[in-house]
Amino acid sequence: MPKSLAKAEIVEIRGEDAVAFAHAQFCNDVLALSELNWQIGAWLDAQGRARCVFVLLRVEANRLLAWLPMGSAATVAADLQRFVLRAKVKVSVAQGFHLAEDEPTQIENGQVAESPEGWRFNLPGPAPRSVRVARHVEPQTLDAGALEAWRLANVMAGLPWLHESLACQFTAQALGLDRLGAASLDKGCYPGQEIVARLHFRGGNKRHCVRVKGDCDTPPQPGDSVLETEGGAQAGTILYAASCQPTGFLALAVLSNTDQTGAGLHLEGKPGASLTLQSLLDAGLP
Repeated sequence: MPKSLAKAEIVEIRGEDAVAFAHAQFCNDVLALSELNWQIGAWLDAQGRARCVFVLLRVEANRLLAWLPMGSAATVAADLQRFVLRAKVKVSVAQGFHLAEDEPTQIENGQVAESPEGWRFNLPGPAPRSVRVARHVEPQTLDAGALEAWRLANVMAGLPWLHESLACQFTAQALGLDRLGAASLDKGCYPGQEIVARLHFRGGNKRHCVRVKGDCDTPPQPGDSVLETEGGAQAGTILYAASCQPTGFLALAVLSNTDQTGAGLHLEGKPGASLTLQSLLDAGLP
């Protein structure tokens, strides 16, 4: 039986020009996305900073679903609608969908399978896992324990989901979107494309997505600051975190180049809450 995890925040893009419109706006190569397949994508601002990060499903030839694991679909849909202009596209919030953890399936990675009232697909993680996005008629009882385990798997997989409070703060390279194939260098123009290309070809990226381990029982919240030392200067920002057994938490964070070893890192406002750098994710998947 699938474990219901959370409400699914989804922006639906449909119409004759849906794929071309999304391709022109998002930094991932939407034209390369076949029907009943998915890819990780992002929408950047003109400065190359991510407004949101999502899983983009092409469920029909002219219908795309952008699932935002930590974002606000209503905000993104309203902002995206401003760019439609004359395109034959309808942008809306897909209502009534929930996210559920399903039994691992034989679906090929990157493919989407239709299921009752929705779709299912696999996501990367420390173990095979399958997710179902479906519309439910009856209210669902959410499984808090399963959701925390799911977040932990996302952290382990290095998936840089972006909370809406962190919109437009990090470049594609700082989040490691190029590592995930979500920031194309050769698809043509899109918002922020010049910044993505400049950082790739000329260098200059000063922030990196990392995985850290903390030793306090309460995980930090998205946007919490990471300090170089206890009471020291800011070194970076927490993207999101999840509890891990037997104690402590794992988190994804964006850190500056100040100290690649992570020595002395602390959470701001939490005395004694030291952090250990586990992996520099944009150097390759763990």
